[in-house]
Amino acid sequence: MINVKITTKNVTEDFIAVERETGAVALPSKHVFGVFVVGVISVLLALPFGSLVPEQDSPFMAFSNSQKIQNEAFEQAYLKNDEKQAEESVEIVTTAGSEENYDDEILPEALFAADNKAQVPMAIPEQARQKFYSDDRLKEEIKKDEKYIANILSPEKITQEAKDGIVEEEKAPRKEFVYDGKWYEQTVRRGDSLFKIFNYLNLEQSDLKAITKVANKEELSLSVGQKIQFRVNQDNLLQEITLPLADNKQARFSRDLDNDSFAVTYEDRLAQFEAKDKKKKLAKATTMPGYIEAQKEREAKELALKQEREQKLKEQKEKEALLAKENAEKAKASDDTPAILPKSKVDPLTRPRLIIGSIGAKESFDKAAARLGLTRSEIVSIKNQYSGKINFRRLKAGDSFRVLFNGIGQGTAMTAISVTSSKYGQVNLYRHPQNHIFYEENGYTPSTGNFRRFPIMGQIKVNSPFNLNRYHPIKKRRRPHYGVDFKLNIGTPVYAPSDGVVTYASYMRGGGYTVILSHKNGYNTVYMHLSKFDVRKGQEVHIGQIIGKSGNTGYSTGPHLHYEVHVNGRAVDPLKVDLPSGSPATAARLRDSFKNTVYILKSELYKEALAQK
Repeated sequence: MINVKITTKNVTEDFIAVERETGAVALPSKHVFGVFVVGVISVLLALPFGSLVPEQDSPFMAFSNSQKIQNEAFEQAYLKNDEKQAEESVEIVTTAGSEENYDDEILPEALFAADNKAQVPMAIPEQARQKFYSDDRLKEEIKKDEKYIANILSPEKITQEAKDGIVEEEKAPRKEFVYDGKWYEQTVRRGDSLFKIFNYLNLEQSDLKAITKVANKEELSLSVGQKIQFRVNQDNLLQEITLPLADNKQARFSRDLDNDSFAVTYEDRLAQFEAKDKKKKLAKATTMPGYIEAQKEREAKELALKQEREQKLKEQKEKEALLAKENAEKAKASDDTPAILPKSKVDPLTRPRLIIGSIGAKESFDKAAARLGLTRSEIVSIKNQYSGKINFRRLKAGDSFRVLFNGIGQGTAMTAISVTSSKYGQVNLYRHPQNHIFYEENGYTPSTGNFRRFPIMGQIKVNSPFNLNRYHPIKKRRRPHYGVDFKLNIGTPVYAPSDGVVTYASYMRGGGYTVILSHKNGYNTVYMHLSKFDVRKGQEVHIGQIIGKSGNTGYSTGPHLHYEVHVNGRAVDPLKVDLPSGSPATAARLRDSFKNTVYILKSELYKEALAQK
C-alpha cells in the first residue's frame, strides 16, 4: 500500500510487487490461505473413498453418520416422551388465530381422493393470473363468464349493462328437462365442504367443478346442520342439487343433459316438491347407488388389506420361529465344541462380527473402544443408546463390553450391546429390526397401532387452533382453519405420530414444503410450512420417525407447523379427536416377535467364536 499525497488529499492505491528477474508475484496472505483451503477441499472430493481409502475415514461419511445418530436419539426421546404432561400443559396464546398460518386452507382436498391421483390445484391470485394470460386469452375468459350472468343473477338484480351483454343468451331460453332421478338428503357436519361431501358420496368431482363455475361464493358456503338435496339416478348421475340460502331460499343447480353443464335458479326452500311432499322424510344420501357401490369396494379393499397383513404376519412369525429353532440347535451344538473353532468354520463373509473388550488401566471407554477398531461415530452411538442408564465417564479399569454387528465390513449395523461394570452391573441392549431402536430385553412396549397426539416434542404452544369460523388475517374475511398451528423455531424435528405411508411430499404454493401421511383406519395427517422433509412419496414410515423440520415456507408470516388430522376425509380438531390406542393382541404378538429377536442376538452376543479375526 502506497500513500500518494496530492495537495491535501490522501489517495490509497493497490500495487503488486513483481521481481523482474523471476516474475514471482507476492500474494497477500489471505489469498494464499484461500488457495490452500480450495486445494484441501479438492483433494478430499477427489479421494476414492470406499476403494483405496476406507469409507469410514471420509469426513462426509462422518457427518452423515453423526446426523443419523442425532436423528435416532431424537426419535427415541420422542417415543419415550410422556404426552400426558404435554396435553395438560398445552398453551394457547391470547392472540391465537391472528399470528400465523395463512392460506394453508387451500390444501388440495383432491389429495385425499381415491388413490391420490388428482392433480394438485395451485391457488393463483387474480393479479398474478393476469400476467400469464394474453389480452385475447382474457377476452375469451370474460366471454365464457358472461354466458352465466343470466343464470347467476336473479332478474331484479340484472343491470341494464348486464342485460345488454346477454341479449343473445335471453333469446335462447334454457331448456326444461325431465329428470328420472330420486331425491336424497345430506346433513352438513362439522368440517364439511362440498368437495368432501361429493367425495364421500362418490359423486363426480367434474360435476362440482361445473357447479362452481355458475355459483356465487356465498352459495357454496356451508354451515353445520344445513341440509342439501341431491337428485341422482340409478347410474349415480347427479341431475340436480339444492343449496340452502338465507331467508328460507335455496339455489337449485340443474344439469343440462345435452352438454353436462349446470344452470342455477333461485326459489323458495324445497320448491322442487309439492306441498304434500315438503314434510316427507327424504332418503339419506348414504343410500345412493354410487355410495353403496363405493362403500362395498372400500370394505372389500380393507378386508383384502387386512387378510394380506395377517398373512404376512403369519409368514413372518413362522420364519422367526424356524430361525429361532435353528439358532437354538446351533447354540446347543456349540456348547459341545471347543471355544476356539477352526477359522474356516466361523469366518464366512456373512457371519456376524463380535467385538469383546475391557477397559485397561488409565484408559477411558472411548480409548478402549477405539483400540478395538470401533469408529468415532459408533462410539458416540453406543453412548447415546445408554443415555440415562450408564455414565461412561464413571467406568473403571476392568469393566468390559461387547458389541455385535450384523456383518463384516462397511455398511453393517450394531444389533446388540452389552456393558458390564462394577457400578452399574450388566446392561444389555438389543436392536429392534423394524424401528432400529435399542431396548433392554424386557423393555420393548409395542407402539404399532398407537397414535400420538402431537407430531412434536416439548412444550406445546398453539398460535392458531382448529376453527371453522376463523378470521383470515390476510384476506380479511372468515375462512375455515382446518388444522392447528404450533409455534416452533425453524429446524425443529417433526415426527410421524403413527405408522403410515407418505402420500404427498412436495412444495405447494400456500403450504410451502408439505408432507401428507396416510395411516390405517381412515386417518390422514398433514404437515405444512416445513423447511425441509426427509421422506419421499410412497415411503413407509414408523411411529416416531423424523419426517421433516419445521420452517416458514409458503404463505406464512412466522415460523410454525400447520398440522391437520383427517378421519375418513373429514378434517377434525387434532387437540380433541379420539385417537387409536392399538390392539392388545397385536401388542402381544409384537412382543413375542421381539423376544425371538432377542433370543437370537443374545446367543450370538455370547458366542466367543464370532470374536475371532
